[in-house]
Amino acid sequence: MTMKERNDDGQPYFARATFMRLCLPAVLYSLVSNVSLKLLSFVPFTSRFRIGVEKLHPKDCFVPNNLPSPGGDGDKSNSIAIVTGSNTGVGFETAAGLAERGYHVILACRSRVKGEAAADRINRRLESLKDNKGNQLGSRHFVRGGSAFFFHPLDLASFASVRSFCGLFSEKYNYLNVLVNNAGISSQGDVTEDGLEICFQSNFVGHFLLTKLLMKHLLKAKNRYQPGTCNEEEAGRIVNLSSVTHHFAPANERKLSTTDSAGSKNPPLNSGIHDQDFWLGSASPGLSSSTYRESKLAAILFSMELNKRYGGRGIRSIAANPGSVSSDIWRNKSSLMRKLYTFIHITPQQGASTSLAGAIGAIPKDDTIYLQPYWQPELQRGKDQSTTSISSFRLRYGLPFPMTEILGPYVGCAITEPRLPVDGYTSSQALWNACEQLTSVGKDSRKGLLSNKVE
Repeated sequence: MTMKERNDDGQPYFARATFMRLCLPAVLYSLVSNVSLKLLSFVPFTSRFRIGVEKLHPKDCFVPNNLPSPGGDGDKSNSIAIVTGSNTGVGFETAAGLAERGYHVILACRSRVKGEAAADRINRRLESLKDNKGNQLGSRHFVRGGSAFFFHPLDLASFASVRSFCGLFSEKYNYLNVLVNNAGISSQGDVTEDGLEICFQSNFVGHFLLTKLLMKHLLKAKNRYQPGTCNEEEAGRIVNLSSVTHHFAPANERKLSTTDSAGSKNPPLNSGIHDQDFWLGSASPGLSSSTYRESKLAAILFSMELNKRYGGRGIRSIAANPGSVSSDIWRNKSSLMRKLYTFIHITPQQGASTSLAGAIGAIPKDDTIYLQPYWQPELQRGKDQSTTSISSFRLRYGLPFPMTEILGPYVGCAITEPRLPVDGYTSSQALWNACEQLTSVGKDSRKGLLSNKVE
């Protein structure tokens, strides 16, 4: 099978404009389904029609180290996690969830002030889960010994900042158990100091460089499950945040036209293939109007490529869609709209469920690559629904219609088939090669590389 995208009859991706047309039906679907399920909860003998929430079972997770070192010198060999963009929203709740489970979590944020404030909030939450004797209170997954702290500023829109962060991390730590590439922005069009389109660099290329520079630490990690549940030991776990918008990142739609120095219009890039030129075009300022959606497809392909390259050495990568989350991103909307969003959207804590499951859960040892939080009409056929996990990954859906992944009944975390290019592994390699080029050369060389996409 070739990498050329199929025509309209078999196109694997929806047009960008289709996303907006599906939003209103998705809102109506979510309102009707959630109200109906709420009413059913009060009706006797309707349990078969109710939708349960799959929670991450404690026996279905990695056990954080937090044990004396083999040398017996009293030092602690703590499980270390990094969560980018963790001062607010889903990233904050992901970091808090890892800390509650015994991890020492580094909040990797641009702002030291906001990062330190977020760490303080998480640590106060941890204290509230203990009584005066340090015992567990009110949380079945709480594990003593976890903490959150701000380490060093990290700006993913700056390769220099990423390298500085990783250099300082390497001076202090020898290993890294979990990396959650959570940070992201939706604003598009600005140009970074590295000469790239800001959304694609912040959401993806910056995370690509961060992951590569931390790979030697991830390979040295030892992630284990509870005795008797799974005897396998894994290296580091990598979670890349994706989105339902990955369904709307076609390669056969016209990108933006450009004008050369002589004032002549250039034909837009329109290869119809998610190849290396496509991804370089995503990083090129002023060329694509869909860099957010393209960055979310890139997150899935990046997880695939990481598993292909490093899976044999114990690395596992998962792409996680947090869902539509009610957070402060909507603070400028009217009070009526905020109330509507509160009803139809899930909470940041619920949105973090897929990231947490991807970070520390006993992901089935198959082709699982993508988690999302909404119920889908049909379970995936032709797959055994049982897994070695206790309860966390029983739901497995096939490729969904995007409307039911925009909004809907919340189920926690469900293994779901993502929408991939015709030849996903060829595209994932093309994405990797493009990012290798973008991150391994200086700004002047990078400018020349990108100019080939717009001239």
